[in-house]
Amino acid sequence: MIDAGSRHQDRDNVLEFRGVVKTFGSATALDRVTFPVRRGEIHALVGENGAGKSTLIRILAGDYTPDGGCVVVDGEAVQFRDPGEAISAGIGCVHQIPMFISGLSVTENLLLGAPYTHRRGGLIDWVSEHQAARHDLAAVGLDLNPRTTLGSLRPHERQLVAVARVLRRGLRVLVLDEVTASLSEPEVEILHRVIRSLAKRGVAILYVSHRLEEIFRLADTITVLRDGKRVTTEPAADLTQKDVARLIVGQEMKNLFKRQEVVEPKLDGPPRLRVRSVGDERLRDISFDVAAGEVVGVAGLGGAGRTRLLHLLYGVRALQAGQMFISGEPYRPRDPSEALARGIALVTEDRHHDGFVPTLPVWQNITLPHVRRFRRRGILRLRDEYDAALGLARRLGVRMPSIAAEMSQLSGGNQQKAIFARWISDRLDILLLDEPTHGVDVRSKSEIYDLIRELAAAGTSIIVVSSELEEIEALCDRVLLLRNAELIGEVRGVDISKQTILHALLAGTNPRKVAL
Repeated sequence: MIDAGSRHQDRDNVLEFRGVVKTFGSATALDRVTFPVRRGEIHALVGENGAGKSTLIRILAGDYTPDGGCVVVDGEAVQFRDPGEAISAGIGCVHQIPMFISGLSVTENLLLGAPYTHRRGGLIDWVSEHQAARHDLAAVGLDLNPRTTLGSLRPHERQLVAVARVLRRGLRVLVLDEVTASLSEPEVEILHRVIRSLAKRGVAILYVSHRLEEIFRLADTITVLRDGKRVTTEPAADLTQKDVARLIVGQEMKNLFKRQEVVEPKLDGPPRLRVRSVGDERLRDISFDVAAGEVVGVAGLGGAGRTRLLHLLYGVRALQAGQMFISGEPYRPRDPSEALARGIALVTEDRHHDGFVPTLPVWQNITLPHVRRFRRRGILRLRDEYDAALGLARRLGVRMPSIAAEMSQLSGGNQQKAIFARWISDRLDILLLDEPTHGVDVRSKSEIYDLIRELAAAGTSIIVVSSELEEIEALCDRVLLLRNAELIGEVRGVDISKQTILHALLAGTNPRKVAL
């Protein structure tokens, strides 16, 4: 283990945290955190939600002031009073959801908060700025017209634009906070190539991610935080994913890495879900079956149509072609309420946007789709609703200040478990999961995996869309392969692997053509 306190004089340390303390009232968010980040190093910072990662990053970014200890940049102790001072010192931060204005051009977004070139009369010299933008984009491997509106770019391109924006300011330390959470595997690799290139040029990278497999592909060094304290700082080569999961949580997490046992479909009667030649303005001729108790994954590159398929099944999008059947009965939902009435639930990809109401208490978010069940003669029985939600939250182990706390107060993993609690409170025949562990920590991920397996064992049919192919491999009995909005084949059982899926999606080959 690296003695983080013994290397303060190392000239390669571009950044050091020395005994950093931060409290909020009686709660200690950071407790004497000490570790260095070397020049040109990719340094992963990992821990559960609430471990102190975000607080540490916000101190570095100038959002918070430490209550004790200090931050050292290039050998000098600093205390940033605002983000502008951090930026001036060469500290750049890119977050999971970059702050952009999607209707503006790439060049205009690069200029947000930065000085710009003037012409006579104080007007912006757009010719010079577009040329400068091309140079900035080339530095992160992007070859696109800077006059393009940012909203028209793909997710990984928007993240690279965010990196380009901080690079133009003389960067010494780049903080990347969950930047790959919504990217597909090929998009992640594109971003990783840029990160490695920046590190070779001497930029220190502080990399925050819940994806352990991704950490081990990229990081030179790993620091683990738990309950506001530094647990360890070690070379990535000296650790395994299981080691890091154990250090993050404080106990073994074997089920996170356990391959799901293959389920033989229950064929007594029609399939739970039958989809035949389904399509809309983009999806074409999609056909597959899902049996009771089966977990079926949907894998595809960005833009393949995975979320669109779930939205068709749930009635969010209108079905324009084909037929669907539930237990042999025709099914053509006009809206999600009809899907819910047939025992179908959807956990959406972006819980903050359309998964819950942040200002409502946890208990009302859990019961939100089922309020009618608590009406008696037109009167809403709030006590019954409250008690039902409390029981479900306890059943799923939702950690919260209280059931009356606002959803916005919960960590990402506990928000996600509360959303799961919403759907298991009523009849559930088919569960649609869109990135079910998006942005949650390793403990919550393990608990969500357990819940998915329990629901499948009880007979619920589950369809999982995930950009994490390791997740698909761990959970699924079969994997449907979507490429360019078409179903090109499937992988079953022991043949399910990240390598097999990626090869099929990138090459467009059919490991097993779906014939129905």
